[in-house]
Amino acid sequence: MKNLVFFFALTVGIGVCFADNTNYYNSNGSSAGKSTTNGNSTYYYNSNGSSAGKSTSNGNTTYFYNSNGSSAGKAVTNGNTTYFYNSNGSSAGKAVTNGNTTYYYNANGSSAGKAVVNGNTVYYYNSNGSSAGKANVGSGGSAVILPPFLRPN
Repeated sequence: MKNLVFFFALTVGIGVCFADNTNYYNSNGSSAGKSTTNGNSTYYYNSNGSSAGKSTSNGNTTYFYNSNGSSAGKAVTNGNTTYFYNSNGSSAGKAVTNGNTTYYYNANGSSAGKAVVNGNTVYYYNSNGSSAGKANVGSGGSAVILPPFLRPN
């Protein structure tokens, strides 16, 4: 989640969760930022508290925006698979959920890691199996597949 750079390596589709308040942590335990949800919009902040953008959901599609309001892409969910697209509409990978684990794939089909939900915590792993951080979901929250702009590192 290095400074919550939007679509940091968008070709690496990594999920994240959101709730009323979610805190993100890098693999070393340091804060990587947070998100807050209000209705169908989620607002993202980096570890310094500066805006990193937002997302809005409409049915099975989530649209992402950079902090300056420009499009950063979208995610479209169909069943247990979420397809990611960058701002020009090109494929940026996908995520496939099986139970409490979501597996991520680059646009070329290679593995991009996984996320494992355990209660109100989501643990992220790189494609080599190393820890990539975690997210603590606020009370009443649930895990939702989102693209990599909030991926802890």
